[in-house]
Amino acid sequence: MSLNSPSLPERLMQALSADIGAGRYPVGSQLPIEPALCEHYGVSRTVLREAMARLKAEGLIETRQGRGSFVLAPSARTPFRFEAPAADATASVVELAELRLGVEGTAAALAAERRSPAQLDHLRDCLRRMADADGAGGADADADLDFHRTIAEATGNGHYRLFMDYLGRFYASAIEAARQRSARSTGLPAVVQREHLAIFDAIERQSPKAAEAAMKRHVMAAARRLAAPDGP
Repeated sequence: MSLNSPSLPERLMQALSADIGAGRYPVGSQLPIEPALCEHYGVSRTVLREAMARLKAEGLIETRQGRGSFVLAPSARTPFRFEAPAADATASVVELAELRLGVEGTAAALAAERRSPAQLDHLRDCLRRMADADGAGGADADADLDFHRTIAEATGNGHYRLFMDYLGRFYASAIEAARQRSARSTGLPAVVQREHLAIFDAIERQSPKAAEAAMKRHVMAAARRLAAPDGP
């Protein structure tokens, strides 16, 4: 299977959804382990995990601790739906930023109080991946989204992670667009990286107020960059 496009997780999610619908993975069955799925669909673990998070958010699968992922029956799937905003529409960008302010601002504060050493290490790795991409003149939107999702996980509240998994599929395109725009602007990748570093620093210091403030500054700055008509 060839998935050579900027939206690999979305395309993989669609392929997995189709295979579930076709009965390749029957209701109640356990999905193959990560290496097998990666080999079958020709994707990396990062792409697979993003696609699996989206499937989970859509209510197609559930993850059972220590056992793996299982296909859910249609009756068990979530009825909640969220209309994707247009990434190129200024009003939609601002509206999504307002939603992110509340969710991610509080998530950052909780993460500062509750994060584990392993989660802190993962956030540090996300920062490294983003810095490496910036240094190479590119943009790692996956690492950016992973950074925000890890913060949601670090809250210790599964509802934040589920909501971020669901919401993430809609603003992943906004993050990608913002990253691509930043990569074309001299000095801007460093600004974006400093915003992420400020969030990380507050979480590392376990300062909820600072983490919330840093996250809100970043979200609004990203929205302004994306909504700007002629460059960031």
